[in-house]
Amino acid sequence: MSDEPEFVSSCVDLADSRLGSSVLFCTDEWFARAENLLNPAPPSFDPTTFCSQGKVMDGWESRRRRLPGHDWCVIKLALPGCIHGVELDTAYFTGNYVPRFSIQAANLPPSKCSSSSWLVNADARAAKEGGTQGTCETPEDIATADKQLSDAGTWTTLVPMTPLRRGDPATSRQFFSVPPSSRLRRATHLRLNYFPDGGVARLRVYGLVVRDFATELAASTDKDAELSSVLLGGRGLTQSNKHYGVPTNMLRKNRGVDMGDGWETARYLDRPPIIKTDPTTGLVDSTSNDWCVLRMACVVTDITKLALETTHFKGNFPESARVDYCCVPEGKLNVSDAASVDQIPWKPFLKRTKLAADATFVYEKGDLEEHGDVTHLRLFMYPDGGVSRVRLFGKAKAPILDDDEPAARL
Repeated sequence: MSDEPEFVSSCVDLADSRLGSSVLFCTDEWFARAENLLNPAPPSFDPTTFCSQGKVMDGWESRRRRLPGHDWCVIKLALPGCIHGVELDTAYFTGNYVPRFSIQAANLPPSKCSSSSWLVNADARAAKEGGTQGTCETPEDIATADKQLSDAGTWTTLVPMTPLRRGDPATSRQFFSVPPSSRLRRATHLRLNYFPDGGVARLRVYGLVVRDFATELAASTDKDAELSSVLLGGRGLTQSNKHYGVPTNMLRKNRGVDMGDGWETARYLDRPPIIKTDPTTGLVDSTSNDWCVLRMACVVTDITKLALETTHFKGNFPESARVDYCCVPEGKLNVSDAASVDQIPWKPFLKRTKLAADATFVYEKGDLEEHGDVTHLRLFMYPDGGVSRVRLFGKAKAPILDDDEPAARL
């Protein structure tokens, strides 16, 4: 969407169920379970489907409240991070959407992140792999959960009580920025409040992954680890073109699921009318390229291999690719425009190399240029096309100190 805020492409969805987010508690799930909120797929609707509770809806929908209070749920984020914005999609909820909502967040201690036993009925919910449609929690358990949340840590309001629109196709996706003064440096759990009841189809929580180097990345200091991974804090910073996807997609775990699960650019309109090959290199005789800048999870040392994957890109893979690197552990990179990116002290990492359709290319240490420690990679695609994954393996040496936000609360 052209009207998406910048945080949609620059941040990671910390609540993506594919990465491990979960609902720990929900007051009422009469019409639809809260787990639907975290589904990465677009909402769907079948006007003919009904069940014993009523109309089947793809989202979290509570019954019409007839008791004091309001509905709410608690979500454990898949990844801890600094939340820059949220998206609530009320698609297909037209006469039953939530009229007002708010979001609170907390950075809970490790004991609360590794186990859900501290929250009433959370273990039972996990054992069933989610809530049960047509049920609700008792007033007593709701009161207990409310107190347990207060005792667990401090909850900060990221989005105050705010109106929502009905789920008409053109306007159902609704974005809300979190101002720097309200951001937590690191959040692990969310509380989504409905005022007072109703339904929302999807919740997206856009933020920057924040890992604690001393504890959460410590295991990577003495072994070969995928330190480009979004799970550890890797992310895309900028790109020449993002027509079909964003660079952060390339840092996701596992194999790409389809062409939308990667970074793909538009075709160059000024590409040569007849393609020619350089007889010396065997590469297409053109310098046209698209590029992106990727930030690693930490300073990477003792690098063992780099992998590039064109999975699912069959008629639109890049003819070739090149990778440069830099090591800037302190001082935020200026990536405001192409000229600024060119001023960064890049050095050769992988020379321009031919690619192929729907394949994985692994470059061992001997295939790479002589290099030092790495904090950022710049991937060039010639002339354009799509890449599904970029993976850099090595040891974690130190944190990268370029993304601290002084205004964000600890």
